[in-house]
Amino acid sequence: MTQTLLVNKSNFGDVSIIAKDDAPLADDFIRCQVGPWALTANNVTYMVTGERIGYWNYFRPDAYGIDIQSHGRMPVWGFAEVVQSQCEGVKVGQKIYGFFPIIDKFDIKPVDVSPMGFQDGNHHRMKLHSIYNQYIFTDADPSFAKHGDLQPILRPLFTTSFLIDDFLAEKNYFEAEQILILSASSKTALGTAFCAKQRGVIKVSGLTSEVNKEFTIGTGFYDNVRTYDTITDLNPDIKTVVVDMSGNGKVLTTVSDHFEENLKYVCKVGLSHWDEASKPTPKPSAPTAFFFAPDQAKTRIAEWGGAVFAQKLSERWMPFLESASDWLTVEHSSDVIDLLKTYNDVLNGDASPDKGFLFSLQG
Repeated sequence: MTQTLLVNKSNFGDVSIIAKDDAPLADDFIRCQVGPWALTANNVTYMVTGERIGYWNYFRPDAYGIDIQSHGRMPVWGFAEVVQSQCEGVKVGQKIYGFFPIIDKFDIKPVDVSPMGFQDGNHHRMKLHSIYNQYIFTDADPSFAKHGDLQPILRPLFTTSFLIDDFLAEKNYFEAEQILILSASSKTALGTAFCAKQRGVIKVSGLTSEVNKEFTIGTGFYDNVRTYDTITDLNPDIKTVVVDMSGNGKVLTTVSDHFEENLKYVCKVGLSHWDEASKPTPKPSAPTAFFFAPDQAKTRIAEWGGAVFAQKLSERWMPFLESASDWLTVEHSSDVIDLLKTYNDVLNGDASPDKGFLFSLQG
């Protein structure tokens, strides 16, 4: 039997875990024992943008023999171990890292197999963005040996952070004098602030809740941290580019009204306040665009080449990973009750920013 978590696509609070009989492993496929994988606010963003960007399509239930049209499977990043193989070039016992549904066992069709990893060639995924179809052999990448528990929690988020910083620097920060990051305690926000602070050419400010203010200041990544109720205390004469991790239209409107013509650009990234993001609000006066990290990665890899891209990313990633070992505590569980509680905490914005959550389902 294989267990998997399903989410009602019109009501994210409605989740269930179902069990399905294992089918014989098909030719050219591998079967993996999945876990541990991470649960973060980024996974909520995948669901909110699931139809628009296509995240629901990577593991859509009907492609795996589950006929429930109203539900989908939230993608997560994590590790897995190959427990069966009908694919030449992939051996039982190999460990991989990549994009998975919440499940205990998962079948993948490896294609383009190399010493570094492979792509999932399952037919329904072939037209989707390749970065989410890539699986890495962990023993082929030495960086996975450092702080293994932190890797699935922070690695995909930090890649986005690196690319946001790269994009803004390339645009000369739209002539701004400061970056203002909304939902500053979120892990993608912290990575973005870290990269910008390392670059050292622009002031880095953050907005967060009162309960998360002390933690956010304590990371040392921001020059200035304010709470949402003190937005109007910020100096409105400073030219500002906003990186919006929250998706809270009300907060963004207040920021826009406060800075007026000094708001130079809004880079929309996350939807940690997903319940507010669905409410209609006036658009900011500044140019606004949703940031899609895979497109920026594709551009940079084409310009720099894959090896240079990996080197530049590693130069920021490894120091950030070291710092995270000081401010992030990791909790492990294979208990379904723990999973559902943490899922609801993350969904409702109640998860503590100084904790990371790793899970496995044991079928």
